[in-house]
Amino acid sequence: MEWLASNESSLSAIAAIIAIIAGLAVVFRLIWVRMVAGTRPAFLSDWRNIGLIILGLVALLSVLLLATNEPETNQIPEAAQITKFTGKPSVAVLPLNYISDNDSHAFLADGIAEDVITILSRNPRLLVIARNSSFAYKGQSPDIRTVGEELGVRYVVEGSVQKIGERLRITAQLIDSTNGQHLWAEKYDRPLADIFALQDDIANAIAASLGDSIFHDEIARTNRASTDNLDAWGLVMRASRSYAGFDRNSVNQAIALLREAVALDPDYALAKAELSRSLCYRVVNYFSENLAADIAESYAMGEQALEQAPEDALVLYTAGYCYGYMGLGDESKARRRDSIRLLEKALSKQPDFASGLSSMGILYIHNGQAELGLEKLEKAIKLAPRAPDIYLTETYRAFALNELGRYSEAEQAAQTALRAHDSWMATWVMLACARAGQRDIAGAQRALYEAKKREPWFSLEMYKHFSKTLYKNKGVNVLAILEPIWPEDLLTADE
Repeated sequence: MEWLASNESSLSAIAAIIAIIAGLAVVFRLIWVRMVAGTRPAFLSDWRNIGLIILGLVALLSVLLLATNEPETNQIPEAAQITKFTGKPSVAVLPLNYISDNDSHAFLADGIAEDVITILSRNPRLLVIARNSSFAYKGQSPDIRTVGEELGVRYVVEGSVQKIGERLRITAQLIDSTNGQHLWAEKYDRPLADIFALQDDIANAIAASLGDSIFHDEIARTNRASTDNLDAWGLVMRASRSYAGFDRNSVNQAIALLREAVALDPDYALAKAELSRSLCYRVVNYFSENLAADIAESYAMGEQALEQAPEDALVLYTAGYCYGYMGLGDESKARRRDSIRLLEKALSKQPDFASGLSSMGILYIHNGQAELGLEKLEKAIKLAPRAPDIYLTETYRAFALNELGRYSEAEQAAQTALRAHDSWMATWVMLACARAGQRDIAGAQRALYEAKKREPWFSLEMYKHFSKTLYKNKGVNVLAILEPIWPEDLLTADE
């Protein structure tokens, strides 16, 4: 019944065409019977000719129907399927505008919005769009209806932050994106030191406005991995802005800021979790100059964060994400099992956590389970279609499709990733694999040379080394396709 409901318009069109065919058949039969034998046109002397005429008219009517009716996917934006997909009230928190001539404290606005997203995400009754997608509107003044359509959400939070001395002046409002109606609005004028309580107040007011009276401060703050040290919190917020740069320098800058935050507050679990993730990210993106040392430190930071906040979804996700890359030595199997367990626990707390789903998908791929990985990645893309790191998810989607022998689809996924961010070496390797799988050898080799432009160390030797570290099957499927056509001048790294 659900399929019938979702395809009602298609069924109606089919029924109309059948009715037209039947009607034409009856009309022609009546005309045939009433015509005097000698007056019948020669071309109507055979029922096969009449059948051809009927089929031609039906084909013409079908073309007219298709030309005058837009496909259903154009009537409902792709992202708008999210709310229907989860059945929960959906909300996006836009980056808050920072009102000041001096932007040295602009991280306050981003930090407040990020923490409100985090707190709301702990509420299982709400679907909260990931920060990566909602922050795509940073620096813009989008129409709320457009935001609702593009992110597939009904409710949108917007507002502003102004720092006046040691006080914060914040406005926040909740808007129904379908009609622009303001459901809730509030102004806050608080000491800067009260910023953490302020974030909870905003999150609870939003939840209450969406009809959830159970979501209280006690629930929101349970097992929070945060800090009371404003300077340490600010460093983590600044690190998250650097981390989003997706290049070697920005990742190194984020690591430096996070180490400073941990030094200021050794009990700040989220800072340790983010440091673990940044170190892991340096490894995954081939930015590391000491692979073993970065993996060891990442693992240690993740362990400490888990000890301090064992039930926090973000800490669980971050540790799980990194454990999936701990492929060195005899501990790799145990660490991968830990990774799956941690990510499953994080997703049990936040089932619609796009980054968690993406990480789970990547882990499955690393573990040689491409089909399971592809399923998780595609769900993550639905939930966070505008994430700035969508290139990472799409690159691994290309990887999974290559592993499954679906090379044409893999090429499309790799091209989608490159349109979002064309500087990651791995994306070009996946494109090369997809092209080689389709016998486009010249195109595959061009992609490998593009990978070399992005990463000076890139070579077959280097790619084998990282594949052996990261992938359970040592990357043999990709290498089996690429190694025979690998350009000779890319076999070893430059001195």
